Order: sequence, then C-alpha cells, then structure tokens
Amino acid sequence: MPITRRFMSTALLALAAAPAAAQAPYPARSITMIVPYPPGGVNDVVARAYADRMSQDLGVSVIVDNKAGAATTLASNIAAKAAPDGYTIYAGGTSLVINPTLQGNVQYDPRKSFEPVSLMSVTPFILHVNAAFPPKDMKELVAYVKANPGKFNIATSGLGAVNHMSAELFKSLLGLDIAVVPYRGGAQAGQDLAGGQAQMMFSAALEAVPLLQRGATRALAISSGTRSAAFPDLPTVEEALGIKGLATVFWQAMVVPAGTPKPVIEKLQASIARIAGDPAMKAKFAQQGVELQASTPQALAELMASEEKRWSTLIKEKGIKAE
Repeated sequence: MPITRRFMSTALLALAAAPAAAQAPYPARSITMIVPYPPGGVNDVVARAYADRMSQDLGVSVIVDNKAGAATTLASNIAAKAAPDGYTIYAGGTSLVINPTLQGNVQYDPRKSFEPVSLMSVTPFILHVNAAFPPKDMKELVAYVKANPGKFNIATSGLGAVNHMSAELFKSLLGLDIAVVPYRGGAQAGQDLAGGQAQMMFSAALEAVPLLQRGATRALAISSGTRSAAFPDLPTVEEALGIKGLATVFWQAMVVPAGTPKPVIEKLQASIARIAGDPAMKAKFAQQGVELQASTPQALAELMASEEKRWSTLIKEKGIKAE
C-alpha cells in the first residue's frame, strides 16, 4: 500500500475510534478527591466516609489526597487547575468563598473556576462559655458583656475559619465590645477557654463535647438555624435572642473544575445523594453533630453565592485581614 493511502487509512481508523473513546463510561479509572484539611479532623473524616462509599457506588477507587495549607487555599488552587474530566474532585468548604476576600491572593474564583456538584454536610457550632463565667443563658450573656465592655475574649480556631466569622458576626450584629482572638487550631483555643483566658467560643461539637463533659465549659446555644437532633435541648442563638441573621454553619461540598461535562457532574451528584440519604451514615455523623446533606448543583451554586456575599461584606466592613 502506498505511504499516502496507508497514512489516510490510519487517520480514518483513528477518527472512527475517537467518538468511542470519548464516550467511554465514566468513571473508567480511579478518582482523586482533594481534601483541604489534614487527616483526622471532622471534615477529613466526612470526606473519607464519602470517598469510601463512592468507591463502592461508582466501582472505582476514590483516593483521598490531603492538601492542607494556606488556610485551605493551597488545595483550592490545585483543584481549580486540575483537568475538567471528573477524575479530580474537591471536597471544599465554606473557606472556598471566604478566602478570595480575606486572603486576596488566591488563584481561583469560586464562581468561575469550579462547577458545583452537591452539598455534602453541614456542621453547626456550639456557643459555650467557661464554666466560671456567670451568664447562664444567651440573654444574660449579651447583657453581661454589654455591662462590661472591653473585658472579655471570644476564642476562635483560626483567622478566617467559619467560627471566626461567626464570632465577628455575633459581635457586629449585637454591638458587643469583645476581643475576637484567632488561635492556631481549635484545640489550643479550647484549652484557653477551659482555662479562663477566653470566656466564650463557637466550637464544632467534636471539640466542644469533651470540654462540656468534664465540666470545663457550659453550652448556651447552637449556631444553626434550627435545633440540632444531636443536642435537642440547646436553643439556637437566634431562638434564644429573638434576632434573625445570626445563624451560621460550616458547610462542606463537592465541586469540580470548570468545564467538567454535565453527565459526569450528574453521576457524582447522584452518588453523593445516595450516600447522604443512607440512614446508617446519617445516624453515625449525627452523633458527632454533623448533618449529612446532599443538594442539586443549582442549590449549591445559590448557597455559595449567598455565603460569598455574606462573608465578603462582613470582612470588608470590619476590615478583617489575613496575617
């Protein structure tokens, strides 16, 4: 066969095979789930639970890749630049929409760099106080702080963390003169709360419960919009004070790089929905104060947009800056 005809035949065979390759069932190989937190924390545990179940559900390995650093910006930057083929997925959180305003030097846009897939979980915060701190409920707390301006601290687990934003919102909406003190992690903040160096803190349940159980702190309210099934006797902050606009939670969600095909997103979303709806999974995490929750991509997009507006406005108004 002449070289020209042989080349044309090879090219035609390649073209014929291309659509078949493009239409190969997804997923055809292992998937990497980027997690922006170090191993062991509640958000890593939630992501790993999803990864394990998605491996069974999708029939391929879903491998967790922890990329902690730069207040989750490191992982967000990496995920934004990944190939949009469904083989790199990102278990991001609320910081995804906080950091562009707070950090100012991120390499992604939460609305343009990612396609939303589904919500994964929401985690409210328990507002607890040092056991020796006099207030016994939320109204007493607000009145006591206002009667003693500039004397008290509210600890947070880190600059830009959602419980930091919650503390700033609490201070702003109620007009409180308190010092918001970011620590390097919730453990140290909790120790100082128990020791009396700080008087109050919004903490995730896994961090608050051990302090509450040993009597080092006392719970006053929970930050979510509705009461938590895990802590049914705790009123919400809004309920206790009769004020709207104070509800806050940490949310964790699945996003993928912009340009990922819609059928891939639909398959990932369906898998997350099946897992989040499993009664045993829901019960397991409810005991830890975490509510597994799926959503449509559109609902997640709306949540991200509203949260970005809320927190960016607060950061700008209060002049909160990353150190």
